[in-house]
Amino acid sequence: MKNKYIIWLNLSILFLVGACSNDAIVYNPNQKRSIYFFKDAGKYNSGVVPDTVEFSFAALEEAEYRYDIPVRFIGMPVEEDVECEVEVVADSTTAVLGKHFEIEKLVFPRGKVEGILSLQLKRTGDMMGTPVMIYLRFKENDCFTAMENEHYRLSVVDGVLVAPAWWPANYFGVYANNNHKLYRKILECYWELEELKPVFYAETVKEYGKYLEKAPAGFFQQPGNIVWVKYVLKPAYEFYRDPANTYDGFAMVDPDRFIR
Repeated sequence: MKNKYIIWLNLSILFLVGACSNDAIVYNPNQKRSIYFFKDAGKYNSGVVPDTVEFSFAALEEAEYRYDIPVRFIGMPVEEDVECEVEVVADSTTAVLGKHFEIEKLVFPRGKVEGILSLQLKRTGDMMGTPVMIYLRFKENDCFTAMENEHYRLSVVDGVLVAPAWWPANYFGVYANNNHKLYRKILECYWELEELKPVFYAETVKEYGKYLEKAPAGFFQQPGNIVWVKYVLKPAYEFYRDPANTYDGFAMVDPDRFIR
């Protein structure tokens, strides 16, 4: 019995060594990396990333905005900075390069599998109420190949305050029911934190953005959220709960329920 166990153990070791050896032989460190646009489903209250991402200048004062798109690849990092070219798909794009947007180079730093594709979006009169579309995809090169059907479609508009990805209809009301008013009031209360809670505001702007455009779903429900409830959500709620200010479609729940 002991001999059988030793034989079985030796065979198992040989099998594992052989498997590892085969992997080492099969893997080619110079094979093309699979590149893709990283779309964080955690930012969306629905948990699903839409095929078209929306951006609006409506709440912004700036004439231009740097829009960052995270990009990643599957494969071994490269021991030098490496570029990947991105192309604008002409027949699916209504925005004009140079007029509505500019594209910066996509560079993966040495030893990294993550990079940022930056677009410089430009506010123009012709996008007031009518969005322009930007459709992007990767160009294959010696280092990268795009994953199947990989693309990024961005809608850019002005004058229309589009719903933020994190908008919770079950708590704040269906956005299409005039709740752009509530969103704007939430932003106004958020901006007041620059004077009321300057340290908190500075840290939050860095992480979530000035317009909460980078905030994840449920950010206001996280532990220690008393600042969000007391200084941002509650004032917005009280303002529109007042019959003198309310509107058809206002259905926000009392934010006190979010206190952790």
